[in-house]
Amino acid sequence: MSLRFRLVALILALVALVAVALSALQLRTLVDSLSSVTLDRVEYIGKQVSDTLIGRIKQHSGEYPTQETVEQTKTVWRDIISRDPDLHGELVSAMLISEALIEINVVDDAGLVLASSNPDAKGFPWQRRQPFSDWSNLPWHQRVYDLLTRQPDWEILARPIGVPAGDRVLQVQVVSSSVLVRSLLLPQLRSLLEISTGALLISLLLTLTVTHSVLRPLSRIERTIDRIAQGSFRAGESSGAAAKEFQAVESKLNLLGQQVIGIMVPGAAPIAEIPAPKEKGLDVAMERIAKQLDVATRLAAISRLSGGVAHEIKNPLNAIQLRLELLKARLGGSDPEVGPEIEVLSKEVLRLNRVVKTFLDFSRPVEVHFRDVDLAALTSEVADFVKPQAARSGITAECAVPDGPCLMSGDPDLLKQAVLNLVTNAIEAMAAHGGVLRLTIEGAGEKWILEVADNGPGIPEGLRNKVFQLYFTSKPTGNGIGLAMTYRAVQLHNGTIGFTSEGGKGTTFRIEFPATSPNA
Repeated sequence: MSLRFRLVALILALVALVAVALSALQLRTLVDSLSSVTLDRVEYIGKQVSDTLIGRIKQHSGEYPTQETVEQTKTVWRDIISRDPDLHGELVSAMLISEALIEINVVDDAGLVLASSNPDAKGFPWQRRQPFSDWSNLPWHQRVYDLLTRQPDWEILARPIGVPAGDRVLQVQVVSSSVLVRSLLLPQLRSLLEISTGALLISLLLTLTVTHSVLRPLSRIERTIDRIAQGSFRAGESSGAAAKEFQAVESKLNLLGQQVIGIMVPGAAPIAEIPAPKEKGLDVAMERIAKQLDVATRLAAISRLSGGVAHEIKNPLNAIQLRLELLKARLGGSDPEVGPEIEVLSKEVLRLNRVVKTFLDFSRPVEVHFRDVDLAALTSEVADFVKPQAARSGITAECAVPDGPCLMSGDPDLLKQAVLNLVTNAIEAMAAHGGVLRLTIEGAGEKWILEVADNGPGIPEGLRNKVFQLYFTSKPTGNGIGLAMTYRAVQLHNGTIGFTSEGGKGTTFRIEFPATSPNA
C-alpha cells in the first residue's frame, strides 16, 4: 500500500468523521427543536379546547336543575358536552391551526368519547396513542429512526377538567401525526447529505493536490539514488522549492553521489574537499531519538529478562521450602541437631523468597494515576501520621508548609509513600538518641521544594553514592528498598531528589517537583 494512498485514506477518514459528527449534532438540534415546537403547538391547542369546554359548561349549567351531589354535576357536564351541536365545528376549526393534528377528542372519566372532530369516534371508547412526552424523551437517533420508518402518532392530554370536589370529569385528547415533523426533517437531511458529500469531494481534491506536492521530493530523491546506482549522477540537481528537511536529505545524497563519482572517475573532487551541509539540526535530532529508543529498548529487554529470571528462581525456592518442612517433620524429632539446621535453611529460603518477590514488584511497570495534589496537605498528613511513632523514640516532628495549597500533578499514593519512606528513615536514624525531624516546603518559581531533615549521625561519606541503590542498606534490619522506591517515584513525577549529610549533625533530603497553576 503506497504512502499516498494511506495519506489520502487517512485524511478522507478524518474529514468523514468530522462531517458525520457535525451532521449528527445538527440533526440532534433539529429534532429537538421540531419536537419542542410540536409540543408547544399541540399543548396550546389543548388549552384552547379546555377553555372552550369550561365556557360551554358555565353557559349551559343554568339550564339544568341545581346539582346537589358530585355525581349529579358529572352527569350534567357530560350531557352538556355530548349535546352541544356547535362543539364539533369548533374542534374541527381548532385542528386547522396545525397540519400535524389528526383528531381532537373530549373524553369522560369512563373513557367514552363525548365530542370529537371525527364524527365516527363519538360515543365509542377512546383509542390511546403513545404519549408525546415519552417519545420526546427517547434518544435523538431513535426519534429520527421513528420519523423515517415507523412514523408514529402521538397523544397529548390537556389539563383535566374536574368538579370542585377534585374528581376528573373531562379530558381533552389531542392526537398529532409525525407526518409534519417528518416533512420538515427530510429537506434538512438531504441538505446535510449534500454538504457532507461536497466536503468529502473537496477534501479528496485537496488531499490529492497536497500529497502530490509533498511527495514529489521523495520521487526526486528516488531518482537521485537510481542515478547514483547507475553511475550517471550529476551534482546540482536538487530543488530549492522543497522543505528544508528534504533539502537536507538531498544535500546528503549529493554528497554521497560526488563521493561515488570521485571513486569511479579519476580527478573528481575528494570527499574532504566537499563542504558539509549546513543543515545539521535534523541529523542531530534523529541521532538523539535513535539513541533514546536504543536505551529504552535495552532497558525493557533487561527488565523482561531479569523479571523472568526472578520468576524462575521463585518457583524452585517454593519447592525447597516445602521439602524442608517435610524433612523437618520427619527428622526433626529424632535428631536434636537436625531441627536447628533445617530452621536455618528455612529462614534463608524465606529471605531469598522475599528478595525475589521484592525484585519482581520493583521491576514491574508502575501505573501512575495523575491528578491535582496538594503537596502541603499531603506532607502535613504524613507528619501527623508519624508523630506518635517519633514521640516514642524521643523525637519531635515539625512540619512547616505554606498556608495556601501547593498544587502539583501526581499520584497521591506514590507521593505519600515516597515522603513516608524518607521520614521513616530519619526516625530510625535518630531512634537511639532522639532529636528533631523537620518537614518543610518552599516555592521556588515553577517548582516546589520539599525537605526532610534530621539531626542523626549522618550518612558515612563512603556510602553516600549507594543510598538509592536497590537492596543497599546500612541498617541491620533494613531491606534496601525504601529509598530506591522513593527515587523511582520522584522520577515518575518529573522531579529530582538529592541530599546533604554531615557526620554527627544529620542528613537533609531535598525533593523538587514541578508546580501547577491553580487555574490550570
